[in-house]
Amino acid sequence: MEDLLALLIEERKKPLTPEVRVRNFLREIGGKNGDEIEVEGFLLLRQPPNSPRDAVYYILSPISPEEMKKSSLRAYLVLRIDEASSIRGGIYSGAYVRVRGVLDAYPYGNLRLLHVLELREVPYDNHWLRYEAYSLSRKEFENLISNTIYANYETERAIIYTLLSAPTVIGVEGWGEGVTFSAFRGESERPVLALWEALKYIYSLLPPELRLVKDRWGDFNDEFLNLDFRFVRPRAELAYYVPRAKNILKRSSPVPKWAEKYFREKRAGFLSPRLVMKPEDGMATLGEAPLVITDEVAYERNRELEELTPNVIVTVMATRKKVGALNLAKMSDYRYRFERFLLRNRNEYGELFDALTLSGKIFNVGIRYKLGARLLGAMGRFEGKVTRSLINDLIGLYQEITDTWINELPDREKLRLLREYERYIENSRIAEISVRIFEDLEATSLDGAVTREEFLKALVEAGFNREHAERTLEKLLREGYVYEPFPGKLKLVRW
Repeated sequence: MEDLLALLIEERKKPLTPEVRVRNFLREIGGKNGDEIEVEGFLLLRQPPNSPRDAVYYILSPISPEEMKKSSLRAYLVLRIDEASSIRGGIYSGAYVRVRGVLDAYPYGNLRLLHVLELREVPYDNHWLRYEAYSLSRKEFENLISNTIYANYETERAIIYTLLSAPTVIGVEGWGEGVTFSAFRGESERPVLALWEALKYIYSLLPPELRLVKDRWGDFNDEFLNLDFRFVRPRAELAYYVPRAKNILKRSSPVPKWAEKYFREKRAGFLSPRLVMKPEDGMATLGEAPLVITDEVAYERNRELEELTPNVIVTVMATRKKVGALNLAKMSDYRYRFERFLLRNRNEYGELFDALTLSGKIFNVGIRYKLGARLLGAMGRFEGKVTRSLINDLIGLYQEITDTWINELPDREKLRLLREYERYIENSRIAEISVRIFEDLEATSLDGAVTREEFLKALVEAGFNREHAERTLEKLLREGYVYEPFPGKLKLVRW
């Protein structure tokens, strides 16, 4: 039994600690005087003790000032910068930089010195990507989340997908890699508040560089070297945001004003539960997985997650680099399944579903189609690649989200939506159905155009016979619903 326990402990993933980084750094700068080396670290714009006056002397640390506060082991490299040193880009105290230079001994104490040949800022993400050997397996990652947050399967997965972010989707302009996760309240607000507390806990484990905050200044004090200064935290390519105060969960705008540009442009990962349930809520219309929480949610502090948070960050960074862009034009399987999803829900829920697909609503076809492609990419990052099975999972998730919104939406909201929809559609039911089918096709077309044959085929699949479909198309052309800018290509007329 003791042998088995020892084996399990040995196989357990080793945490990536600041001490690991420091020891590796010491090996990197442990060469002979005169050796040329290249190292990365955090630049501290403070002079070391007793520095000479023949050049500018600064300090390089393998760990950030924030990590130093928690580490029992530290290491510094003195940087000597003179007129022969090449400085590329702006530098500031706290910047993550790569330095190439020649090793030497510092005249005072036992510090090493580097005669700088070149110094330049590099992405903060490098701080983690250098340690890909510490990344977790898919199962280890999943277990850490499920052993911390007790929620249904879809909620746990949605949190994971938000952490992994979405790859670039060719054909979807203007968005970064950020994913918006939100969970809307059902009958009770208690599960949503419990989820918010759980997300705040995970957020608290992240290093400050990975938190989307307005103030990036920090203070540092090292009594041993008599260093006391302010610094700027470098920001990762993708940071995360969780609301700090409960009142934000009810705001019409779910983020502070200074962060709205990050939200609209998806330049951060937003994990923001909502205590309101509005089909036009920002978190609903821009959320890749706008869930409605009806089951109880709980969390507990997870010591293993706390130890392995750096490993989780390495895993996220490495996964983002391994799974690149998706091309919307080549995702025919996804487009077909998405169109079937729309048709099925129109048949089942009728005008109420149509009302939820209007501009600015949660299931607006054009936006939801693009958001679904991004979510599919995040799912692919978690699984290793995008497959047909994942497309099935995505459509299944969207179906569950649709069913829950339809069932949980208050009656007064449903009546309001239907009144809006009646004002939107003022013509016959045939024209209404035809235009909605055309809008679905147009929304999933990269150039915004639909071929005649595509439209006729979709009408036939919706229940029209071929002759009726052709007559309907001619009527739409004649009455100005659609036009034909090029032979065989159709476009919807915007009023």
